[in-house]
Amino acid sequence: MPVFRLPHASAYLVALSGGADSRLLLELSVRALLEREPGTEVGKRLLAAHLHHGIRGEEADRDEAFCRRICEELGVSFLSERVDIPALAAATGESLETAARRARYHFFRRIMEERRIPVLLTAHHADDNLETVLDRLLRGSGTKGMGGIPPVRSLGQTAEGMNLTVARPLLTWTKREILDACADLGLEFVTDSTNEEATYTRNRLRHIVIPALEDLAGAGIPQRAATRLTRTAREDEDCLMRLAEEQVSRHLSPSGDGLRLEVLQGLYPAISKRMMALLYDRATEKANPRDGSGTLSAAHLESLSELIQKGASEASVTLPRCMEARVRDGWLYIRSAEPPPDLPTTPVLLSEGITSWGEAVQITVEKCSDPMPPESGVGIWASALFPADLPLPLIARPRQAGDEILSHGMHKKLKKVLCDKGIPPHLRNMIPLLCLPDGSPLWYPGAVFRDGYPPPHRGACIRITVRLREKL
Repeated sequence: MPVFRLPHASAYLVALSGGADSRLLLELSVRALLEREPGTEVGKRLLAAHLHHGIRGEEADRDEAFCRRICEELGVSFLSERVDIPALAAATGESLETAARRARYHFFRRIMEERRIPVLLTAHHADDNLETVLDRLLRGSGTKGMGGIPPVRSLGQTAEGMNLTVARPLLTWTKREILDACADLGLEFVTDSTNEEATYTRNRLRHIVIPALEDLAGAGIPQRAATRLTRTAREDEDCLMRLAEEQVSRHLSPSGDGLRLEVLQGLYPAISKRMMALLYDRATEKANPRDGSGTLSAAHLESLSELIQKGASEASVTLPRCMEARVRDGWLYIRSAEPPPDLPTTPVLLSEGITSWGEAVQITVEKCSDPMPPESGVGIWASALFPADLPLPLIARPRQAGDEILSHGMHKKLKKVLCDKGIPPHLRNMIPLLCLPDGSPLWYPGAVFRDGYPPPHRGACIRITVRLREKL
């Protein structure tokens, strides 16, 4: 059995799902605590937390009941809570997996703050780490992403200044070693049926890719290789970030939200990109932006690199969390973007003629006897031709969570289409979604059309043009 080390702390919160991994984590934590401090009252030092995701019905109820029973048998304090993850995912546009992870860590942190528990223990293991590396490889991650799952990570501080940490004592254990240990110790555990579904990327990596790698290299070898790789990548990332932090400290503008352009241009991209990421983090924290979601991707950093190499005055890049990077007077500044103009909160009907959409957008609907070219030029955001029998009036409304549009024979999530098309975040809610009279989406200007309304090549038609009244 591999070595298990319980970090020293005044109290521990154990993330308990009931599966083999977390069941073994709880068991070994209890044993390690009693071995280190014989006679200690386990329930005062260990609290197990279980989050019911509201996804698997009776199976999820079974898991919660199992976790409660095991904790009673071990003398461990237990706390559970229920969250409707499908509803949360639908509201945010996230995948079930992403929404569940965010909800879990929000739940764990709240408990740690309320109960003054400094350390969270999770049951991530070597197979999880390998899956993470493979998944990030598919996404094109850099050094930070290839660092995999860290054995220890800071969760920040409480308002009173207590440091919060997540530790993963099983991270060097393979899944096979965990199952063998459960069998040797006679531990019961439950199985999540969704772990077998091939629709999830991680499950396919787990059940198809990793076994194939083990066939090539030997049982447990890919996991151990990934452990070495991620440790080296984390060391490299720590070194590069430290160098970037030193440069930021030396060259930060007096306002705290800018870096001198010539400094960024003269450094290796590995340093300058990290400097810009640090500047972004500082600026967003200072600005307290309206939109608290989003972070810099590799694509954002590439755009920032192009911006500083060109060095064109007043050139800018739109960034997540309502932020903007702009070159001005030899400096790169990252600041909160200007707030958008007021927008309609109710649908607006579009008949023939000119209609205003809030303060910034104007929509023109024209009936033409012959096809005319779409309009172009200054102030034109998008212009398109539609068949003459297009039903009017159309409906212009703000996009909503969950909006889909039928395009190329598939119902596509509008949010994903806008991301793929590169529509700047600050414009996505300013430009209205145009819908047919029955409410079904017809056209998001500049991004996607509904199937079934091709532009006519001859005869009468309808031309719709969306103008921006000011530079947005």
